[in-house]
Formats: sequence, C-alpha cells, structure tokens
Amino acid sequence: MTKIKICGITRAEDALEAALAGADALGFNFSRKSPRRIDAETARSIIAGLPPLVTPVGVFVEQSPEEINDICHHCGLLVAQLHSDDYDAEKTLQIEGVRVIRVFRPSPGFEVSQVREFTEKTGCRSFLFDAYSPAMAGGTGQSIEAQTAVSLFDETRDFSWALLAGGLKPENVGDAVTLVRPWGVDTASGVESAPGIKDALKIRQFVEAVRKADRSLTNCC
Repeated sequence: MTKIKICGITRAEDALEAALAGADALGFNFSRKSPRRIDAETARSIIAGLPPLVTPVGVFVEQSPEEINDICHHCGLLVAQLHSDDYDAEKTLQIEGVRVIRVFRPSPGFEVSQVREFTEKTGCRSFLFDAYSPAMAGGTGQSIEAQTAVSLFDETRDFSWALLAGGLKPENVGDAVTLVRPWGVDTASGVESAPGIKDALKIRQFVEAVRKADRSLTNCC
C-alpha cells in the first residue's frame, strides 16, 4: 500500500484532519524561505497531539546538522527530510537520533548514479524525488516529467524506499501511483486552500485517490 505524506502542516486542525483521513506521515517545514514555515514551538505542540502511528517529519533546507539535531529532539520529530543539495554525505552522517529522507530534484544532467553513490556513502535508503525549480527548494506545484519519474523509480527500486512529490493533487495522484508505482507520495500545495492552510476535503480526496489506485494495481497484478 502506497505511503502518504501530507507536507507543510502549520495548524493542529490540519494535522488531525490528515491523520484521520489516513495519512502515514506529516511534514513540518522549517525552511526560513517557505510560505509554510513553522516554528519549533508550534511544531512541538502539534506533534505532541498526534495520534500514534502517524510519523512527524521535519523538512530542512538551510539548517546545519547541529540545528537539525536540536529541532528534531525538541519537537519530537522522527524523520529529517533534507531538501537541499548542500546536504552531502558528510553532513548527513552528522544527523543523529532520527531517520533521514534525502531529497533529489532531477535537473538537466541528473544521473541516478548520484543516488546510488549517496546510499553507498551514508547507508541512507530513503529518498524523495521532487520537481526541480531554480527558484524554490520545494512546494512549487510543479511536476516531474512522467517518463523521467518512471525511469527514476525503476532504476532505484532495488536499493531504496522512495517517495514521489511535485504537483501531486487529488486529480492526478491516482494516475501517478499507477504509472510510477512509488513506495510513497508527498503533497503540500495540492491539498491547500492557501499556502500552509490545508483543505480537509482535498486531503480526503487525495488519500481516496491513492487507495483507489492501490486497489486497481492489486486487482490487475
């Protein structure tokens, strides 16, 4: 069953709606440039109220490994999502006490060998592939070209747990799951009424679309 992450949570009511709808993980964005930025105290309060088995994920862009360690410990985060090319193997190995998801944004010239090399150096097997934009690190609403996504997941499936992100919303996530067959999917802007403000109906529709795609894959295969 495809894992579902709802990212850019800024409000307790949105976190609860996502959890009740069936989200497996919630993302809390600490990037100082993001319209979905959340401060550590607010994130800690929301995470403390989450039901069990919902995984809180911290999204980091500019923070040092030391800052990431402090924020994760303070907030009760279980996973650190590293959303910048600055997080090389050396910095990743300095992150302690949490699992790591390393984000790759396939730009022109990107090679899957970069992902395999990162795994060999760090032992990290969890990745997220997001659409490349020179303007923002994520949350752009842009999508990875379909054939590029298929190739990425086919070539990394044997050694990684990978999530697909980039422009996913209730209207297209089912097709994405059927075509790409990712381990998980991630959305932020696709289930919002405004940046950082989630739409409960869109969240439910997103989860339902993923589960419908899962059922179709099970029935056909």
